[in-house]
Amino acid sequence: MLSGSLCQEAIQELYPRLLLAVLSHLYWVIEQNAPQKMVVYSKDGGPGSKSKPFDPTSCALEAVKLVLLAAAYDGVVTYANQHCCWDLLSCPKFYYIGIMDLTSGIVKNCEPAILHRILNLVRNLLYSFDDRRKILARTFYAQLLWHRSVAQTLGQDFSGNLIRWIKEPNLIMKEVGLRGISNLALHPGQSESLKSLVPFLRDFLKSEVRVTVQAVKSLRNIICHGQGEDTKVVFSSISKQLCPLINDERDQVRIAATAALGHMLYRVDKFKPGSTLRKEIYTFLVPLLLSFQDNNAEVVKACGGALTEWTKVIGWSSLTQMFQHTTLSDHMQVLEETCKYMVSTCKKQLLGELLSQNFGFLKSPWPFLRTAAVNFIGLTTKKINMNNIHEDDVQLLQNALESMRNDPVESIQSLVNTTLKNIDKYVNAGPIPTSRMSRLSINLFKVSGMKASERKKRLFKTVRRERDDDDSQKNKVWNWLQGPLNSLRSWHNARVKNTPLIVGDLHTTSTGSQVPNSKSPSEETEPVQKKVAPESL
Repeated sequence: MLSGSLCQEAIQELYPRLLLAVLSHLYWVIEQNAPQKMVVYSKDGGPGSKSKPFDPTSCALEAVKLVLLAAAYDGVVTYANQHCCWDLLSCPKFYYIGIMDLTSGIVKNCEPAILHRILNLVRNLLYSFDDRRKILARTFYAQLLWHRSVAQTLGQDFSGNLIRWIKEPNLIMKEVGLRGISNLALHPGQSESLKSLVPFLRDFLKSEVRVTVQAVKSLRNIICHGQGEDTKVVFSSISKQLCPLINDERDQVRIAATAALGHMLYRVDKFKPGSTLRKEIYTFLVPLLLSFQDNNAEVVKACGGALTEWTKVIGWSSLTQMFQHTTLSDHMQVLEETCKYMVSTCKKQLLGELLSQNFGFLKSPWPFLRTAAVNFIGLTTKKINMNNIHEDDVQLLQNALESMRNDPVESIQSLVNTTLKNIDKYVNAGPIPTSRMSRLSINLFKVSGMKASERKKRLFKTVRRERDDDDSQKNKVWNWLQGPLNSLRSWHNARVKNTPLIVGDLHTTSTGSQVPNSKSPSEETEPVQKKVAPESL
């Protein structure tokens, strides 16, 4: 009946209502768990006629396709074929995802008038007592918001409905609600009104896989479609929760979070982040470079995109092209080039912070991340002049790696041993650099025979502590000079004390008493001075 040409006009008139009816019927069929094959009808109905077996789910799916084709929406069927909608719709667990994808095809191929007719129908079923109808209606409702004309419908409390669903304990309802928020944030003006939801949405970044993915996408769209300087504030408020997701053990979460970060950084860069926000953005470098060593091509692609935007924000423009064209086969070479540039660019304090971030990943239950962290440390220390690094900081690096000598993965044990040997080699190689001191200090050390102490750089100490060390070194030199200076001062005072002063005919002593001169000025001989041997300097 549906495939008959005489029915097409009627189907087009009844299209939205009829489509919802056959989709609801499909949901009922797949929940019955009926046998895959059963006899539905006989060709002639007479004795000896051949019976044709049919799969009930396949029949229901065929009815859905025929409704779409009869309504002249072939594009929807093509979209559904490309996105595996029929497989999703035939499984009770993923039925609602199939509805989302099918609705996406409808939004892309149907005129706005049809979309509003569907919206009016599902709106009455959003709080139905029948769970099948409620899930079908809410899924349609959330995905229809992808279309701007639907999202701008007057008199609709879209965000209010979506927030109520997110608060329900049912994970499907949470995911559907978050999908609706994500779609709503795409449209002008909506993102600004949704910024107040960010603290609420942030709590869903530690949830079940699909809920977490939808929460990430919602936050991404709120940030990427924001129009004001508040965009930087919103990004800053979620950066600490977003960063761990880049190394999440679940591939879907890792890919979604990394791809979203790339889009967010692109948007944040438009508003010229200040020094405080740039410090937060630096914390993403190590997680990205570690995930960059994954064997999953999709993860590597997402990391390449995020690192490309990261270099633009931070200003490492010479690495931008490299990350844009990275593939799975050359990512270790790219990592080495990045570590080399990082050592030549970063201040010692920042370099130490980046290295110390790896220490946490050395204890990861995921072997891939442990390997990646050792690689990062090994390639970074290879580029550092380890002779200039303070012994305590070198020991910290060695201790962190030593704890992995008994790693359950043999390849990691071998990598750790190689890295430790290389660090020892880097420390012992080459002459000790001359410490930077003033010419006066160096000459004084030469005269006294004292050896100038080497000035070591700190990796894992703050800049303020380094300045304190500088002051301490200067104080040591000054205190050493006090001895010779005090001796000179004493010698000078003693000489002044024993030198007579001539005033007229009176010999005035330093104590103030006056005695007659025994000789006239013309007969006065040069006074005999007491020789005082100065102390050696």
